[in-house]
Amino acid sequence: MEDPGEPGTRPATPAWPTSAGSARSDDAASAEPGTDDTAPDAGDEDPQQFDWDSWQPDHAGDDGHRAEEVDWDSYALDTEPPEPASWREKVIGESDWARDVLLGDLESLEPLPSSAISAPEVLDREDDVPASLSRPLPASGPPWPPPGSVSHDVIHVRLAPWAPFTTGVALAIAMVLVSAAILTQTGRLGLTLSVLTGQVPTTADAVVGAYLSAISRGDSAKALSYLATRPTNPLLLTDAALRTSSAHSPLTVVRVKAGGSTLNGTQRVTATYRLGDSEVSTVFTAAFTEGQWVIRDDPGRIGVGSLRAAGIPLYIDGLEVPDTIDSLPAFPGTYELATRNPFIEFASPATIVVRSSDEAPIIGAVQLQLSPAGRQAALDAVHAAVIACLSRKELQPSGCPQNIEPNRNEPVLSQTISYSTANDAMTVSESELRLSTVIVSYTATWKLVAKVEVNGVPRDVTFPFAVSALWKVPLTTDKPSAVLAS
Repeated sequence: MEDPGEPGTRPATPAWPTSAGSARSDDAASAEPGTDDTAPDAGDEDPQQFDWDSWQPDHAGDDGHRAEEVDWDSYALDTEPPEPASWREKVIGESDWARDVLLGDLESLEPLPSSAISAPEVLDREDDVPASLSRPLPASGPPWPPPGSVSHDVIHVRLAPWAPFTTGVALAIAMVLVSAAILTQTGRLGLTLSVLTGQVPTTADAVVGAYLSAISRGDSAKALSYLATRPTNPLLLTDAALRTSSAHSPLTVVRVKAGGSTLNGTQRVTATYRLGDSEVSTVFTAAFTEGQWVIRDDPGRIGVGSLRAAGIPLYIDGLEVPDTIDSLPAFPGTYELATRNPFIEFASPATIVVRSSDEAPIIGAVQLQLSPAGRQAALDAVHAAVIACLSRKELQPSGCPQNIEPNRNEPVLSQTISYSTANDAMTVSESELRLSTVIVSYTATWKLVAKVEVNGVPRDVTFPFAVSALWKVPLTTDKPSAVLAS
């Protein structure tokens, strides 16, 4: 026989049936004064008298809920804490819905009309607060308010009124900085406005053609803009020099053809053009640098050191070249040379041709010559030197061609020395014209007339002799003078 008081074995007896033993106990209890006739004596109960096999849960009395009337899940929720239903409940322990709503309260709530479900002010009343989302809704309960469009797992932050203004200012500053960065880096990115708008040549052969066309038009600034490196001395890279050059031999472009690329990223371009009556064919080296095609070659170069006469200014196309410069860059063309010295000049044609950057001008074709005035000045200078020597009262005067040895036993009376000349001849040599000097060869027959002392008695002596001398005449001054060379 099982013990009916053992928990979990059988349900508690909702109503014990009346037995004979219990009836006798009740009668005895009612006979005793001062006893409570409502409380049965637990010690007199006989569990063997109850028919457990015939007992059914539906026969429960009014002192408790029936099995089908009890919501066991709700009872479990009262003993165990609800599981967090959202991120907000898990992190900060708060929910957007009230937890303390019982099932009984839900039954007492009046259903909300469909037109008021979406209105937020309906939920402001205390009796309309819905139950927690962590508890299930009964199938027959009132309509539940629809969830809002905002996720409950996101923490909402209220922005200050000035936040939009600050954000706009920050965005404006960021756009200005980005624009400045783009403008400063366009050269490295190869996206210059000149290329995008077509203001500069976009191919290697186009930049060479534009370069030669600018030279032919006399536009030196435009031509220089196509060079990768501008020359340090632009003395001859001017519009005036190009006009003078074009007057001698205009440049005409014949054809320009792009060639192959090299390993260092450059491209070769073959160009053919005419300088006056002469045709020139050369090769340019082009490269794409900082967003545009440029020419890496120098324009051309003139070695002025071998053209200049020492001590005499050199002029190219009317521009004086300083003495400290030995080489000058020049565009392809013809350049006029001058000294502006009355004694030394350039032989005709007094021009030099710069054909291309890879071909040096022919300096040997340019010759210096003695002008007629220079020739006469050299002869006059030698003649003056000879007259000065003839007037000397010496047998061996310094700087003169005469060199006479006297007889030791017959001393010459110096006061009686007299020279004369005959058959004079002078020849001018231009071998040292680069030194601004000419050599004059002088020949003549001189005669010495003097008195010598013989045994204390003066005696007249006549001594003829041939003179051959070389006179050097510098032509750097306005009045040249001759110097005896030998």
